[in-house]
Amino acid sequence: MNIKVLGCNGGVGPGLRTTSFLVNDTTLLDAGTGVCDLTPAAMEAIRHIFFSHAHLDHVAGAAFLMDVVYDAEGSGVTLHGTGTTLQVLREHLFNWALWPDFSKLPDEASPTMRYAQVEPGTPVQVDGLRLTPIDVAHTVPAVGYIVEDGHAVIAFSGDTATNDSFWSALNGLPRLDRLIVEVSFPASEAEIGQITRHYTSATLAADLDKLTHRPEVLITHNKPGFEAQIQAELPGLLRGWSVRFLQRGDIISI
Repeated sequence: MNIKVLGCNGGVGPGLRTTSFLVNDTTLLDAGTGVCDLTPAAMEAIRHIFFSHAHLDHVAGAAFLMDVVYDAEGSGVTLHGTGTTLQVLREHLFNWALWPDFSKLPDEASPTMRYAQVEPGTPVQVDGLRLTPIDVAHTVPAVGYIVEDGHAVIAFSGDTATNDSFWSALNGLPRLDRLIVEVSFPASEAEIGQITRHYTSATLAADLDKLTHRPEVLITHNKPGFEAQIQAELPGLLRGWSVRFLQRGDIISI
């Protein structure tokens, strides 16, 4: 399994791109602004997007992707998400008012994009991958994903705060090779972490105690301005774990 980090920041700025991971060239985990750095040819190879939730930093790139791949050769792009997430995309993004409805372009018989609802706990098979959505705890309904290809197993938290559902699902796996997990704020920002339902360094450390596996922990979604503080304190809170802070352009090969 090869995963390219297109975006792993909790906001935008010079050199910063929001959440998007390209798996084996054809499948996206979220579609934040990192998608916009892909070449047109790389965009046209994408066949599936699995959304964790519908917040703008995780979906904005999908709009521009559709603009590029419109009427390209192939079967179009399938947008996978919970019923709530897909409803937001239909009503508030691809609605003709904010952006064209590419589920009807160039025509309804052969559209640029299609919707496919996922259910937490129910695996979806695409392009040699098995993706299982798992409920997490954010300010809107959200899921993380377990991604398997028969050889490797990774997990992606999406945006979440303290919860039990995600960790329970991971503990049910026979193995876990990599864990991509968000930490938005340092421990000193506990109040804003609680309000926005994001992990801080301290709350992630507490939740990792629930995990029976020992994967490499890949940190994503640091909010701009807090990166140095998170990166200084988190290794000390996660002694005994292998921890890496992701950067745009990283390749995760398993």
